Amino acid sequence: MNNTTRISLLTPYLDGDYYGRIFVDLLAEANKNQSTLFTIQARANAKKPIPFHYQVGTSVTDGWLLMTNPHSVLPLAPDLLKRIESTGKPVVTIGYKEDFIKCHSVIIDNRQATREAVLHLIKDHGHRRVAFVVGSDEHIDMVERFEGYLQALTDVGIEYDEGLLFNASDTLRRGGYHAAEQMLARGIDFTAVFASTDLNAMGVIEKLKEIGYRVPEDIAIIGFDDLPPAATFNPPLTTVRQSLTDIAKASFDILHRQMNGEILENSFTRIQTELVIRATCGCKHKPELEQTLDVQNQLVESKMHLEKIIKRYDQFVEKWAMATREKKFNFSNMFKNKSHWGCLALWDKNSGNQNQLIISQAFSKDSKTLPPIGLKVPLDQFPPTEWIPKIKEKDFVRVQSIRNERGDWGFIAIVAPVDDLVFISSSDITQVSFTISASAMERDELFQQIRSIAEQLEIVSTTTNDGIWDWDLYSNHIQWNVRSHDIFTSIGEDLPSNSESFLRLIHPEDYDFFMNSFHSHREKGTPLKIEFRIKGVKGEVLWVYVTGDSIRNETGDPVRIIGSITNISEKKLAEEQIKHLAFHDGLTGLPNRQLFRDRLNLSMEQADRYHFKLGILLIDLDRFKVINDTLGHHAGDQLIQKVAEVLESTIRSSDTIARGGFENSTVARLGGDEFIVLLTHIQDVKEVQLVASRIIDKFKEPFLIENHEVFTSASIGISIYPDNGQNLDDLALCADVAMYKAKENGKNQMVVYTSEINSLSMERFKMENQLRKALERKEFVLHYQPQYDLETNQIIGIEALIRWNSPDRGMVSPVEFIPLAEETGLIVPLGRWVLEESCRQMKTWIDQGISPMIISINISARQIQQKQFVGDVKMILEQTELPPEYLCLEITESTAIKDVEISMNMLKELGELGIKIAIDDFGIGYSSLAMLKQLPITTIKIDRSFIRDMDEDKDDAAIVKAIIAMAHSLELTVTAEGVETEAQRQILLNENCNYVQGYYYKKPLTSEDCYKYFQNMH
Repeated sequence: MNNTTRISLLTPYLDGDYYGRIFVDLLAEANKNQSTLFTIQARANAKKPIPFHYQVGTSVTDGWLLMTNPHSVLPLAPDLLKRIESTGKPVVTIGYKEDFIKCHSVIIDNRQATREAVLHLIKDHGHRRVAFVVGSDEHIDMVERFEGYLQALTDVGIEYDEGLLFNASDTLRRGGYHAAEQMLARGIDFTAVFASTDLNAMGVIEKLKEIGYRVPEDIAIIGFDDLPPAATFNPPLTTVRQSLTDIAKASFDILHRQMNGEILENSFTRIQTELVIRATCGCKHKPELEQTLDVQNQLVESKMHLEKIIKRYDQFVEKWAMATREKKFNFSNMFKNKSHWGCLALWDKNSGNQNQLIISQAFSKDSKTLPPIGLKVPLDQFPPTEWIPKIKEKDFVRVQSIRNERGDWGFIAIVAPVDDLVFISSSDITQVSFTISASAMERDELFQQIRSIAEQLEIVSTTTNDGIWDWDLYSNHIQWNVRSHDIFTSIGEDLPSNSESFLRLIHPEDYDFFMNSFHSHREKGTPLKIEFRIKGVKGEVLWVYVTGDSIRNETGDPVRIIGSITNISEKKLAEEQIKHLAFHDGLTGLPNRQLFRDRLNLSMEQADRYHFKLGILLIDLDRFKVINDTLGHHAGDQLIQKVAEVLESTIRSSDTIARGGFENSTVARLGGDEFIVLLTHIQDVKEVQLVASRIIDKFKEPFLIENHEVFTSASIGISIYPDNGQNLDDLALCADVAMYKAKENGKNQMVVYTSEINSLSMERFKMENQLRKALERKEFVLHYQPQYDLETNQIIGIEALIRWNSPDRGMVSPVEFIPLAEETGLIVPLGRWVLEESCRQMKTWIDQGISPMIISINISARQIQQKQFVGDVKMILEQTELPPEYLCLEITESTAIKDVEISMNMLKELGELGIKIAIDDFGIGYSSLAMLKQLPITTIKIDRSFIRDMDEDKDDAAIVKAIIAMAHSLELTVTAEGVETEAQRQILLNENCNYVQGYYYKKPLTSEDCYKYFQNMH
C-alpha cells in the first residue's frame, strides 16, 4: 500500500440514505487528503445487538471515525473504546456524543430542529394535537428528535399524550406505512403528524391517502432529512433539511486537523439545519415546474436500480454456489469478481485468546501483493498494510468480522470500489457475502467434525439400541447392524438385502409418504427424518423412526445413504393414549368438555345451514355424594361408569330416537357426577323432553355396584340452540340454571330453561356477597400438605391449600366456592392473597430455622389473564423476601390453553426469574404433547383420579406409566397426587415417579401443625 495516513471508520452499514451518503463523502475527503479509509464492521444484528469488541488495527490507525452509538445495532464495547483512547490518536464521532472517552463529536441539532418544526405546526397552523412517529431507536438522532418534540409541547403548555406516539418498524417508507396502520387502529384524534424521517412521513401519507384522508387539509405532516424525493412527492413534503455532506466534511476536517496537531477548544461541532416549507404542513407552496419530469426520472431510475439489484443477486447466488460447492469454502470465488485484493484470516487457536490471526486464503489481481498463506498477523495490525496494493480513487479497504450465533472464525479484508447502489438501503450485497462466508466457515468446521464422527460410527453401531443401515445406491445393496436384525425378526422377517425387499415391508398406507420423503431427500437434500409402519408376513405391525443422510459425489449426486432405524411402537402407543386423554374422560371414556365443544360448534354450523335446532341436556346425579361417601370412591367411580353406559345406550336406542334421528348426538362427562348431552336435528322441544324422560325412567332401575343394588336419580336441565344461547358457555349456563331448578323442585326430574327460573342465580349472588365479605373479614385460611421424594422419603416441598372458615356455612371446601370465585372474578384478589400469604409463611419458616423448600401454589386462569400478574408475583417475592427458586406455580392444562401465546409469554418470564412451573391435574383436561413442548414447565402432576385405582385398574396403571415415561422423555419431573396406599406407592416407585403427596404420607396441616411436623422431622 502507498505510504498514506490510515483512517478507520467503525460503522454498522455502508449503504442507505444516511450511512451510505456520509460514507461516500468521507471517502471523497480521504482521497483529497492522501488518506486511506478502512471501514471496520461486524455482523450487525437489529434484534440482538452484540457489542463490537475487537481491537482490530488499533496500533496502526492514525485516526478514528465512529459512525455508531450505544443505541446502534453495532454498539462499541467499553474495552475497545478505552483501547482506542489509549493509543492517543484523535477520535471523531459522527452523529452522536460519546461520553465514555475523550473525543470530538459532530452532531446535528436534532432537538432544536424538531422543536422548531413542531412549533410551526402549533403556532403557525393552530394544531394542538400533534402525533409523533419514530422510526427506530437504533439511531441516537431518533431519541433526540423525540426530545425536541416534547420540548415544543412544553413551550406552549400542551401536555404530552402517550397515545400520540407511534413506533414505526424502521426508518423507511414501509415503517411509516405500518405506523399509519396503528393510527387507524387506535382511531385518529389528532390533526398533525411529525415523522422523524422523510421516508416515514411518506409512508404515513401513502396509507392515509388510501383511506381517504387529505394532506394537509385533514392532517398536516412534516418530515426530517430533506431527501431528494421530498420535493417531488405528492404533495411536496415539508421537512427539516440536514446536510449529510456537511456532516461528513466537518467530521473529516476536524479529524484531519487533529491528526496534524491542532488542539480544538470545543468537544463538539453542531451542524445547522433548516425548516424547508412546502405543502404538507398547510403552507401555500408553488410546486417546481419540473416536478412531473422529476417524478418520471425517479421512476426510470428506480426501475434501473431494481434491475441492477436483481441482476446482482443473481450473480451473488452464482458466486455463493461456486464458493461453497467445493469441499472447502473458496474465498476468492465469493469476492474476486468485484474486489482487487482480499485475504481471509482465521483465529490462531494456539494463541489462547483472540489477539492473533493467521492468513488462510488470499487473492490479488497483482501477484506481487499476495500475502503468504500461514502468515501470522496480530489483530491490532490487521489487515497487513505491507501486502495491500496501491489504493485507487474510489477504492477503500473493507474489514469485516466473520462470526454468527454459533461461531467466531476471524476477519476478512478486501480492497474494492464503492458500490454504485450505495444510497439504496439493504443493497449491500458484499455485506450479505460476509454473512454467507460465516455460514461457509461453520460448514467447513462441521465437515471436520463429521469426518471424526464417521470414524466412530463402527464403534457406535455395535453399542446402540438403534438399527444402523448403509444403502449403496449404485449396487442397491443395504447393510444392517445386529440391532436391526432384532427389529425385523420381531415381525417374522429377514433383514432386507435391497430396496425392493425393504419397500415390500412398508405398510400400504405409509408407502407414498415414505417414497416422497426419500425422493425429496435424494433430489433436494431435504432432511430424512420420518416415522412409518412396517408390516410382517403374518400381519404384525411395528412403528419405526428412520433418519439418514447422503454421501454425495463431486457433482452433488447421492451415492450412499447412511442412517438409523428405531422401533418406536411403545412411544406411538403412549402418544395415542395421551391424545385420547386430551379429548376423553379418563374414567368413562366419554368425550370431555373440549371434544364436546368442538362437536357442538360443528353442529351449530349445520343447524344454521339446514334450519334445525339443538338440544342440550345437563345431567347431575342425585345423592351421588352420599353413595360416594358411604361405599367409597371406588364404588362411586363404578357408578359413574355405569351411568355413562346407560346414557349412551339410551341416546342411541331405537325406541328413544324420534323420527329423523338425532344424528351426531354426543354424550360427554364434564367432571364429577355431571354429564352433558347434545341432541341434533330438533324441530320441537318436546323431542328433547322425550329423551330426558326416557333417561329419568332408566334411572328407576338399580345399579349393581360391588354386590349392592344402588339407586340414584338424575336432575336434568334443558336448553335449546339457538333460543337460549349462541355458544357452549351460554347454553350450559342456561341448562345449569334449569338443572338447579329441577333439584330445587325435588330432584329426579327435568326442567326446560326459561327466563322465569333464572332466579336461581340469586343463591349464587348470595354466596358471592359472602365471598366478598370473607375476603374483607379474613375468613380464609391456608393448610399445607407436604410433598416427598419417592425414593428417599425426604420432604422436598409443600402445597398450599385454601379453606373458607365461614361463620354462616362452617368450614367450606374449595370445591364449593372456587368455581364461583372463578366465575365472578373474585379468584384474582383471592389468588393474590394465597400467593402473598404462602410466600410470607415459607419465609417465616426459613427464618425460624426450617430448611428451605419449594412451596407450590395453584394459579387460576383468571390470574394468568391479568396483564400485571408477573409484576404482582415479583412484588410479592420482593415484599416477603422469599427467593424465587423456592416458589412453584401450578396451573391446569385448561388454564394454559385458554390463550397459549399469552400464557407462554408470562410463564417464560416467570421461569426466567427462577420460579418453577408445574402442570396440575394432568390427564383430565386438554393434555397435548404440543402444549407440553411449548410451555416452559418443569413438573407435571398426575391427577389423583388415575392414582386412586391404578393398583386395581390396568388401564389407569398403563396411563400413569405412559405419562411418567412421556414426562421423563421431555426432561420433566413427575409428582403423583392423592397417594393413599402402600400398593400405589410401590407402583409409582417401580415406574420411577419423582415425587408424591397424599394421605398415605400426610394430610394437609395448619401452619402451626406444619411447623411442629418440620421440627420433628429434624
